[in-house]
Amino acid sequence: MDAVIILSAHGDAVGDPGAIGWAWIDHTDGHFDSGGAASGTENSAGLTAVLRAIEAHPGSEPLLVESGSQQAIRVAAEWLPSWKANGWRTSAGDVVPDADLVRALDDAVTARTGPVRFRHVRGHIDNPLHARARRLAELSAAEWSAGRGRLDSFLIGDMPPADDGGTARPAGAAPAANPAPAAADRRDSPASWESATLF
Repeated sequence: MDAVIILSAHGDAVGDPGAIGWAWIDHTDGHFDSGGAASGTENSAGLTAVLRAIEAHPGSEPLLVESGSQQAIRVAAEWLPSWKANGWRTSAGDVVPDADLVRALDDAVTARTGPVRFRHVRGHIDNPLHARARRLAELSAAEWSAGRGRLDSFLIGDMPPADDGGTARPAGAAPAANPAPAAADRRDSPASWESATLF
């Protein structure tokens, strides 16, 4: 079996609604990416972070996406399948919040040939990579709030130092197109969010 790719994803908003920032970082090699938008919510920021992390990692390797946003994790792992079966409506019959992002998230997970799991982590856990993702998302949100758009540099010097002395690196070129959708749904069940066995 391929090695598990573990990603920390974080979204941040300046106001709710307000400018948003998102970021993900790969625990294996420190690669990361970040961005934002002029308007959004805390929930859309968290969903965007998870979505961008998955989109940047097509392929067959097992993928574990961690986020401090319980809302984003519950959408991805628990609510999305029933919303989809219900015509993108909630159990109350309302239109799914952030429906475009939720549909894109479904497409990204389905397009991967490898499995995707999601895990909620507490927002202030003692994990330098999670802290880096949070800091990048905050910086991106601040840049968009100030009207400057995407960061011109990734401001490595402003990020928390890695315990192992490593340096995070921005992700390279845009990811290749996703492979054809797999036949089976690759999500985990809510019961496995905190499981020690990843795959």
